[in-house]
Amino acid sequence: MHAPDTDDDLSVSSSTSFPIPANEAERVAYLHSLGLDLSHPYEEIQGLCEVAASVANVPIAIVTLITEDEQLFLASVGLGDLKGTTREDSFCTHAIVNGAQTEIPDTQCDARFATNPFVVNEPKVRSYFGSVLEPEAEIRLGTVCVLDTVPRTHSTETKEALSKIGAAITAILVSHRQNLDLVDHSLKLDAQNAKMNELNAALRRKTESLIAAEQAQNTFLSTISHELRTPLTSIKGALGLLKFGGQGFPPERFDQLITIANQNSDKLLSLVNDILEIQKGTFETNRASFAPVDLCGLVEESVNSYRSYAAEKGVSLTFTVSADHACIVQGDSKQLDRVMANLLSNAFKFSNPGGQVEVDLSDTEEGPQISVTDHGVGIPEGAEDKVFGLFSQVDDSDARPAGGTGLGMHICRQILTQHDATISYKSILGQGTTFIVKFNSSTS
Repeated sequence: MHAPDTDDDLSVSSSTSFPIPANEAERVAYLHSLGLDLSHPYEEIQGLCEVAASVANVPIAIVTLITEDEQLFLASVGLGDLKGTTREDSFCTHAIVNGAQTEIPDTQCDARFATNPFVVNEPKVRSYFGSVLEPEAEIRLGTVCVLDTVPRTHSTETKEALSKIGAAITAILVSHRQNLDLVDHSLKLDAQNAKMNELNAALRRKTESLIAAEQAQNTFLSTISHELRTPLTSIKGALGLLKFGGQGFPPERFDQLITIANQNSDKLLSLVNDILEIQKGTFETNRASFAPVDLCGLVEESVNSYRSYAAEKGVSLTFTVSADHACIVQGDSKQLDRVMANLLSNAFKFSNPGGQVEVDLSDTEEGPQISVTDHGVGIPEGAEDKVFGLFSQVDDSDARPAGGTGLGMHICRQILTQHDATISYKSILGQGTTFIVKFNSSTS
C-alpha cells in the first residue's frame, strides 16, 4: 500500500504536526508492556535488519518503534550510532497510520517530507519503504523500513520479503513479551510457593506445639495424680487409724498421726495454690508497687526459716555474703521470698543425706547475684526446657527419687522476669547443681 498524496486522508492531532492513530493509547500501552531494554542490542533483530538492507539493495535500513514523542531504533544499518529521532521527523509515524506497508518513491515530491531534516540534510533520504510491526490487529508499534538516497520503488517480491522480515521481527517482540509474562508468572509462583512454605512451616510449628501441649498435659495429669495420691493416701491412712483404733493409741502415737495428716494437708494446699496461681497468672506484679528490697536481709531470713527443715533432711545449710556493701533492688519482697523458698526446697529435695546446701549473695559488675548450690544428683545436659517448663520434670518417671509438680522453677522464672532478673543453672551430673539469680544493675 502506498502513501496517500496528501495529508487529507490522515488523522492529524491539532497539537502536533504528525498523524496519530485512533487507538494511540492502546498502542503505546502495548509497546510499554514489551519491557524492551534499548541499552542492550537485540542481535536477532539487528541481523534481520541487515537482511532487509540486502534484500532491498539500499544503504539504509531501520527497525523502529514509535513512542509517544520519539522514534526509537531497535536496529539500524547505515546510520552509525544514531539511536532515534523525534516523532515529528519520523517517516514511520505516518506508516503506522497508513496500514501494512507504506512507500514514498520520492520524498522531495511529497509535501509532508520535502522539508524533513533527513531529506534536506544528510543522509538526504529520497525514497522510503516501511512494513509495519503489527503483533495484534491495528496495534502498530513501528516498522522495518528501507531508505535510499535516490528516488525508487521496490518490486513486489522485495515488498513481500520485507513483509516476512517484519513478521519475523514482530514474532521476536511477541516472544520477548511472552518471556516477560513467563518470568512474571514464575515470580508470582515463587512468591506463592514461599507463602505456602511459610504457611506449612507455621502449620508444622502449630502442630508440634499442640503435640507438645498434649504431651505436657498428659505429663501434668500423671504428675498431679501422683502428687495428689501420695499425701491423700497418707492422710486417709492416718485418719483411718485414728477413727478405728485411735482410742487405744498412746499420746505420742496419736500426735504422730495428727502430724502426718497435717503435713500432707499442707502439701495438698500448696499444690492447689500453685496450680490456681499459674492458671490466674497472679505472678505478674505491678511494677508501680515495687519498693527497695534488701537482698541480704531477705536471703538471710529465708535461710534461717529453712534451717530446721534442713536438719530434718540431714543436710547442712550455709549462707555467705561476698558483697562489700548492701545489695538493694527494686521489687516485691513477698514474690522474691517465694523464689528463695523454691530454690531452697529444690536444693534440699535433690540433696543426699549428709550433704550440704550453700547460699551465696554477691555483687557483680552487672548487679547483685544469688547462688544456691547443692551436691546432689545433678541435671543432665540439654534439660533446661524441662527445668523451667510448666508441669515438667527432668525425671518424669514414676521411680524418680524426688517428688514435685514441676511448677517451682517455672514460677521462679515468671517472678524474676517481672523483676528484670534472670535465673540459670550450672550442673554436673552426679555432683550437684548451682542455680544463679542475676539482677540487672538498673533495678538496684
